[in-house]
Amino acid sequence: MTMMSGSTLSPSGGSGPPRSRNTVIALVVVLALVFFAAGVGVTYLLRGSKDTTALPAPGPSCVTASARPGITLPKPGTVSINVYNATTRSGLARRTATTMTGRGFTVGKVANDPLGKTVTGVAELRHGPTGAQNAALLAYYFPGATLVTDTRADASVDVVLGAKFSIVPSAAAVEAALAKPVPVASGPGCTSTKPVTSPSASA
Repeated sequence: MTMMSGSTLSPSGGSGPPRSRNTVIALVVVLALVFFAAGVGVTYLLRGSKDTTALPAPGPSCVTASARPGITLPKPGTVSINVYNATTRSGLARRTATTMTGRGFTVGKVANDPLGKTVTGVAELRHGPTGAQNAALLAYYFPGATLVTDTRADASVDVVLGAKFSIVPSAAAVEAALAKPVPVASGPGCTSTKPVTSPSASA
């Protein structure tokens, strides 16, 4: 009688434990996903390294310094004004015009307000675009006045006296206010380099 060996054949005819086809397929799928994810990551990194978009450069600096308005504003001798009365006080425009002439301003018309407006504050300083700095200077002579821009083409300023106006400050008071340092934005990054030129009502 022929004796059988101790090895056991698998159902497929081979020796050893049986292999599962599902296990092999799962392993192949996992490896494929791993390689795919690695490829996507490498592609993303390569694209990122080619992005040469520059970050916005820091803008030029803008600092706050101080300036004296009397240095930057025009001189009275270069400013032409008209003096109007928007109150019921007789002779107010004429007296004020005389004062302003004595301060060096060129005075043109002296009359009641041609717009017939009721000005309840100290005064209105009406000016066109080219007369903005002239009006800023006059704000030191009429503290608390309101600056009003109109469409005139020249640089003249209408000083329209209102109900709260009493008297033009003394020459010494105006000079002191013009000599007082005020904040001013300075540097290429500033939108404006003009000093603050509107004094308070107590100036």
